Amino acid sequence: MHVDISNLDMLKDIIGDELKEVLNIYLESTPETLLKLEDAVASKTLATVQSQAHSLKGSSANVGANNLSMLSAELEQNAKNNHTDNMSALLIKIQTENIAVAQALKDYINTF
Repeated sequence: MHVDISNLDMLKDIIGDELKEVLNIYLESTPETLLKLEDAVASKTLATVQSQAHSLKGSSANVGANNLSMLSAELEQNAKNNHTDNMSALLIKIQTENIAVAQALKDYINTF
């Protein structure tokens, strides 16, 4: 499962319709984060990889995208430890997971 629906339902119970706005902001901001991350991985700018992966990790966890958050945490840790060997492969996994997460969140928004 790409998004923890029970987490979203809990948030919906707490903040109501404002959750739609939170999810839309996530959907609007994540592509820019991914572009920055892609550029940083390509140029092996580890500080930027680390900061963008950290940002994606947190925002994804907040909306229940736990697998995307874990993949981002792994990339963040690799950058922190100067392990560049599998960064491109991890980025591809992150991008693929993000597509599934975005669709799941759009589907969830449509249930409001």
